Amino acid sequence: LTLRPGPINEKKRSEHLKTSNYSQRFVINEDGTVSTARCSNLVLGLSYFPKLYLVDRMSPNRAVFKNVDALHQSRNSPGHCDAEGIKLELISHPTYAIAPTSARIVVRFGSGYMKLGLGSEENALRVVYRENKFIIVSCNNAILSQKLPASFAGNQIIAIGSDRPNFSEGLIMKFLLMSFVWGKWTEFSLNGDGTISPLNAPHLALGFQVPNFSNQRRVPILGHTYDPLHNNTTV
Repeated sequence: LTLRPGPINEKKRSEHLKTSNYSQRFVINEDGTVSTARCSNLVLGLSYFPKLYLVDRMSPNRAVFKNVDALHQSRNSPGHCDAEGIKLELISHPTYAIAPTSARIVVRFGSGYMKLGLGSEENALRVVYRENKFIIVSCNNAILSQKLPASFAGNQIIAIGSDRPNFSEGLIMKFLLMSFVWGKWTEFSLNGDGTISPLNAPHLALGFQVPNFSNQRRVPILGHTYDPLHNNTTV
């Protein structure tokens, strides 16, 4: 769901209704829910296990990882096919971890991806951290990656790799994919505060659509809170 500026007068509104498709039309239901104009049986909502995104590194939505020292030490572990791997468990969201939220989705050139998000510790990804890449412990070279080739808050984090064991489509294709398609969008830094950032964007970190669970008290951020029912000025 993306918010965009709406029409500023009736003429613009009429033009907007003629040119826009139903994906941009919503209705407010009597029970307070919001549906698309075409599918009134569907309403807006939030996933119980939200997807993994880039957020501001100081955001309460950031993911803070438990096994930071073990991840650093995994640089010296055996090859990732044989390594046990370190669970991506969270301090910020106790009893939860980074886990797959979809099956492998095959695209082209023998490569595919998986969606990632907040999940139970039992389903946690196991990884090793080498050469600025988080390699998922398996034999298909799956690694963490930004979904879009740009580092910005809101960019989704996924796992990409080959759907064939050991990247069997050949060394040339492997080189092209790793160097030009994925390249720097798969490089991350493991920070001292327990967060993980894109190597080229240290002000961002992995996170979710929900704040951390370690502080249940929701404290408003001064300067960014406005309640029209209680005051007419910004706090």
